[in-house]
Amino acid sequence: PAAAAGSSDPHPFSLPGATEHYAAPRPVRAEHVRIELDLDFTQRTLAGTCTTRVSAVRTVSTVTFDAVDLDVTGVHVDGRSVPFSNSGAHVRVELPRALDAGQACDIALTYRARPRRGLYFWGPDAGYPDRPLQAWTQGQDIDARCWFPCLDTPAQKATSEVIATFPANMTSLSNGVLVSDVTTGDRRTQHHRMAQPHAPYLVTLVVGEFDEATDTAGTTPLRYLFPKGRREDALRCVARTPQMIAAYESLTGEPYPWSGYAQVFVTEFILGGMEHTTATTLVDTVLHDARAHLDYNAEPLISHELAHQWFGDLLTCRDWPHGWLNEGFATYFEVLWKERGDNQDEADHHRALDLEAYLSETRERYARPIVARKFQAPMDLFDRHLYEKGGLVLHELRRRVGDDLFVRALRHYVASHRHGVVETVDLARAFEEATGHNLDPVFDQYVFSPGHPELKVEVRYEADDARLRIAVRQTQRTDSGTPVFRLPLEVVLTVNGEDTRHRLDITDAEHRFHLPCPTAPSQVRVDPRRDVLGTLDVDKAVGLWREELEQAPEARARTEAAHALGKDGGLRSVEALGRALKDDGLFWATRAACAKALGRIRTPEARALLLEAVITKHPRVRRSVVAALGEFRHDVEVAGRLRALLEAGDASYFVEAEAARGLGRVRAPDALPLLEAAAAKPSFQDVIGAGAMDGLAETQDPVAFPAAVARTAYGQPAFLRRAAVSAVAKLAEVANRKREAVDLFAQLLRDPQFRVQLAVCDAASTLGDRRLLAALEGTTFSDPRTRRYAREAVRALREGAPQAREVAALREELDTLKQETRTLREKLETLTLNAQPAASARKPKRKPAARSGRKPPPKRRR
Repeated sequence: PAAAAGSSDPHPFSLPGATEHYAAPRPVRAEHVRIELDLDFTQRTLAGTCTTRVSAVRTVSTVTFDAVDLDVTGVHVDGRSVPFSNSGAHVRVELPRALDAGQACDIALTYRARPRRGLYFWGPDAGYPDRPLQAWTQGQDIDARCWFPCLDTPAQKATSEVIATFPANMTSLSNGVLVSDVTTGDRRTQHHRMAQPHAPYLVTLVVGEFDEATDTAGTTPLRYLFPKGRREDALRCVARTPQMIAAYESLTGEPYPWSGYAQVFVTEFILGGMEHTTATTLVDTVLHDARAHLDYNAEPLISHELAHQWFGDLLTCRDWPHGWLNEGFATYFEVLWKERGDNQDEADHHRALDLEAYLSETRERYARPIVARKFQAPMDLFDRHLYEKGGLVLHELRRRVGDDLFVRALRHYVASHRHGVVETVDLARAFEEATGHNLDPVFDQYVFSPGHPELKVEVRYEADDARLRIAVRQTQRTDSGTPVFRLPLEVVLTVNGEDTRHRLDITDAEHRFHLPCPTAPSQVRVDPRRDVLGTLDVDKAVGLWREELEQAPEARARTEAAHALGKDGGLRSVEALGRALKDDGLFWATRAACAKALGRIRTPEARALLLEAVITKHPRVRRSVVAALGEFRHDVEVAGRLRALLEAGDASYFVEAEAARGLGRVRAPDALPLLEAAAAKPSFQDVIGAGAMDGLAETQDPVAFPAAVARTAYGQPAFLRRAAVSAVAKLAEVANRKREAVDLFAQLLRDPQFRVQLAVCDAASTLGDRRLLAALEGTTFSDPRTRRYAREAVRALREGAPQAREVAALREELDTLKQETRTLREKLETLTLNAQPAASARKPKRKPAARSGRKPPPKRRR
């Protein structure tokens, strides 16, 4: 495997102090783990004994357990007390006699702890008096060692038991099946047993008060645990779990591999979800009411975590550099579920969002090989490369071998490695064995190298030669390990209403292809479903883009055409975008892209079309229309429409949020009191309040600064606090209060909610004040994600992050120039049209568009 991107990369993945990581040696093998715990919610402590049965791989006289901040008070081997040493990170146990290869013993460590990671206690406090009393665990990647001593590596798969004692009014959930439940006085003890081996990070314990619902998937029992009174909201999230299980069983050829499946929604969970074997833990903020369901559903998260029961739990990465075999599979199975549970248009759209998430990370942070060994903490790897790019690599494999062989290879991979551990080479060999294709070049390019192809495609029709010329150039930098890629590129020509498909094999940095074409094509769709794992910049006649928007059979191709027409901005393009925006039969995401394109164009005609479309029925299209209106700065009529919408409300939380955001962006003079009132509106994930905070920031009014500061306070809704942090950073300079912002951010870096800490790290470069360096470098963060983001924030500040106000001024100047250019071009186009014969202005006939009744899902992000 290749190392991370080289030093010539302006933002290398590996930060100073990073080291190479390889799988730990395994002189012993864990066979069974028995955890007995007593939880004290008042003191937020635990006490218990963890007994691990180990067998020797070679002769050993000591066994070393991972154990972080565990106060070990005694160790027994097969019942006999033995000496041990505890470094605070590891416990070294002296065996009473050496074990030869194949011999086994039981090692019991008695301990107590007030854990900072691994196991978390939550309950009501002065800021959040209604927060429920709960305890839950989260061991990925190397935090299992923070709540029980273990051999904490994914390769150490063992059967397990968890015996937990806690207040009698609560219940618990753990792996496997409940084998006993005993209440004595005010204490309750529940014993769960997992009969099949799984990795330490997948061991779970959740304790709290929950309501419950049950279901079945074939013969598999299903349980749903959720906060009291939230039954309907929970069922909106998990209702299609049985259908997901059936789809995944068909894809993998492997029946659901465990005794049952539970999903529990908990408070303050530090991930979106975690795939503990048989018992997934989910953050309760995804629970949503019927109003939120107009725009949002939790199925990407639900389907992702379910897929892990096969990929991650049944087949587990051998060590974390190969973690994409867990996360990439789960991410791509979100797409596969959309194909089967919804439709192809939704699947293509979801995959396009995955691609944009990955590309955004390469633009804003770094590019790295998916399999990278040089890092500080394994959690550094859990990024958009591991998830989204990993999933897109699987799609790349699929398009190389075809659908049928792809499913055959999946099934072979699962059957060959079930209950085992895997590395990337195992997947490559499984595909080769099942399909006959040698796909090593795909793995070398996309997995073991950083970057992706950046394709520029020029399309020109050569009438004299009756052919179409297509020039393809790869423009990516290759000085940091990114290769010149070898890949297929699909092109579809439409001539006289008939489609002809061509496969262009890209093998070099530059190519020129000539396709026979007796007459000029009406469409030239390059990569029509946007399959290429990389960027694609197509230069072709604007008329081809307009025809593609109106006639392409692929929703994704129409959406790409809308984006391209937004860059053109001519009158005919505006009219085409307006027609598509009004067409209820088009896929919602295409119509949303049309609204965004009209907002980008910002001509009077585009504005009129958007104002007319505010009443669009589809909530996600209407949301995009309202967002696009926010582009018309200082427009009195637009401000009035946004103001009226915000005051009257909307059926959709998200449309109201965009109205608040847009009111600030247009710089409406009376925006502040309306936005402060909107910030107080309760909504799903505080989307309206967050939109109001964004709107306050967009006003660039110094008077807005105190309102943003007030919403950062502990006790305010969590999502609102994070949006307020961003607003403070954007307003501090114009308000001449950067010193106050620095002091506030220094305080928030120690906030109990780690996502607020992350928000401060994200906002640091926007604030652009080096006085924050001391706090960023001097704060000890318990979460490795915060540590990583803090170090990146330090790097940005030291490199001289651009000042927010200067960037905003340059952006406004550029926008003004773009608007002037569009106005001149529009006048020229109008004059040209007026000079042509009337017959030339006839509109082309349109084919009826396929309808899609899909409800739009959100992106899952952990």
